[in-house]
Amino acid sequence: MSSWKEWLLSLLENENPEPAPLPDLPDVVEQARQEWLSAQSYYNTVSDQDLVDHAVYLMQAAEKKYIYLLKKARREGVTHSPYSSTGQ
Repeated sequence: MSSWKEWLLSLLENENPEPAPLPDLPDVVEQARQEWLSAQSYYNTVSDQDLVDHAVYLMQAAEKKYIYLLKKARREGVTHSPYSSTGQ
């Protein structure tokens, strides 16, 4: 019984942990691109109608996320290409 009390007290005594740093925007854009490509690949492999509907949903959501992040990167002046060694 005392172990949960000790655990609760330890939580209350500890300061809030530092949040993890956010990844760089070019990395987030690349991750979104990979998610979009993965969703397209999934769509190309399913045959059950319910899974096709699910695949379409995933593909559209991934595409919208990728386009949003591309626009955000352009607004912030970020240029990056995974195919070259130069970029910000």
